[in-house]
Amino acid sequence: MIHSHAWGRLFALTALLLLMTAPSLRAEKHLRLTFTGDVTLGSEEKLRAEDFSLDTFAAQNGDGYFFDKVHTLFDGDDLTVVNLEGVLSDSSRGENKKKTYRFRGPTAFTSILTAGGIEAVSLANNHTLDYGQSGYNATVDALDAAGISHFGSRSTFVFQKYGLKVGFLSLNTTEVGKSKKWARSEIRRLRQEEGVNAVVFIFHAGQEYNKHRIKAQENHAHFAIDAGADLVIMHHPHVVQGMELYKDRSICYSLGNFCFGGNRNVRAMESLVVAADLLFTDEGDYIGQQLSLYPAHISGTYPKSNYQPHLVTGEDAAKVLSLVQNDTKFTLAPFDEALGCAVQDFLPAK
Repeated sequence: MIHSHAWGRLFALTALLLLMTAPSLRAEKHLRLTFTGDVTLGSEEKLRAEDFSLDTFAAQNGDGYFFDKVHTLFDGDDLTVVNLEGVLSDSSRGENKKKTYRFRGPTAFTSILTAGGIEAVSLANNHTLDYGQSGYNATVDALDAAGISHFGSRSTFVFQKYGLKVGFLSLNTTEVGKSKKWARSEIRRLRQEEGVNAVVFIFHAGQEYNKHRIKAQENHAHFAIDAGADLVIMHHPHVVQGMELYKDRSICYSLGNFCFGGNRNVRAMESLVVAADLLFTDEGDYIGQQLSLYPAHISGTYPKSNYQPHLVTGEDAAKVLSLVQNDTKFTLAPFDEALGCAVQDFLPAK
């Protein structure tokens, strides 16, 4: 029996059953994984007390404010994963003042994630070490205490539900060259020793505010799939980029920002939430995937951010999806106003 939490998910399953041509294949198990781009829960030290900082918004509005407009989507999936770009620590010890921007929020901000229905975070990015190893350790400890799973650099995460396992890896672009041997070995270990049924690889890579992916991103993504990953998600450019289908697997090159406390002034409003439906036989064999693209804005106000992302429709949705299409070589499935997303064609594994 296939579990379903939302009508959109049921739609994806129905489309899958219609598209599958091999009568011997039946989708008995189904996982929906939701991904967003950069999430920075904090501020720069010099701006923390200002009335426009994310910290001040948290004090005034409470933990549930930030993801209030999207938590229904996140609550309706099996797992929500964001890139946590910054440090959660109650001390400024270890601050790397050589960096232009350093982002930190208190450890209590983990409750913003839990209130928003976010269960896992990637920690492989260029702000995780803004406060050195002590800041990183404080972040990990805070996430552990809140029951939020995490992975990044050379740590992995295995998600389990319905008798299925999905392995997660994540690397910052500066780590990829020296980590390829580890990544290949780790994917083999996850499959052979952990018994995972699918692998998701997340990269923090690309050129900031470039609306098109660069060659390094393509190289990273192709490497991951060649090594055995089934889905690749990227962020870091702060803007939405395109997609690619490679060896019957999906690549999303940049989801843009999401809840981003690092910028009071909105430079790019557009964001993309990706819901990936992974399908398996009753025995756990991977059948294929179907992605639903949810256009979003990072703020409800402009040009000043209110740090409250929300899904969009109409002309706003069309603009977000045009950014994806402009960096995608194949034609994307259109936006469906009734569903609030663009459900892409089912991609069967071969």
